[in-house]
Amino acid sequence: MADIIVYIHILAAASWIGGAMLLFALGIFMRDKDAMKIVYHHMGPIYGYFESVVLVILLTSGTYLYMHYGLHTLWKGPDAALTEFLYTKITLVGMIIFATVVHMYISMNAHGRERSQVEKVISRGTSLGIFVLNLFILYFAIQIRSIL
Repeated sequence: MADIIVYIHILAAASWIGGAMLLFALGIFMRDKDAMKIVYHHMGPIYGYFESVVLVILLTSGTYLYMHYGLHTLWKGPDAALTEFLYTKITLVGMIIFATVVHMYISMNAHGRERSQVEKVISRGTSLGIFVLNLFILYFAIQIRSIL
């Protein structure tokens, strides 16, 4: 059963990271701002709902794996590297959840209208933060899995 949950967790992580990378790349490389607005207008809400479902899958499967592998007992255990990687990953996941909630709140409230300058800065900042945090979370996930 745990192998199936690991598979689901990795598939969900790939979907989350891949979608975030696609939207981030579109924001950087699309030079036609009108086309970018149209793409984001149509793709943004779909991806927002998709990422919400994927985030629930990631949190649920991650919690299952955390308990299944007994990682909740490591906080007092002898394996310092695993504990440090795990603590860091959980902290980064908390940060990405916060950034995602802020980003989605602004995106959903501003959908269909021009964003204010503050909304643009916060939205782009959280988008960049999510992108970078994804890369760090992936690194720590690989480290944790290699120790297990």
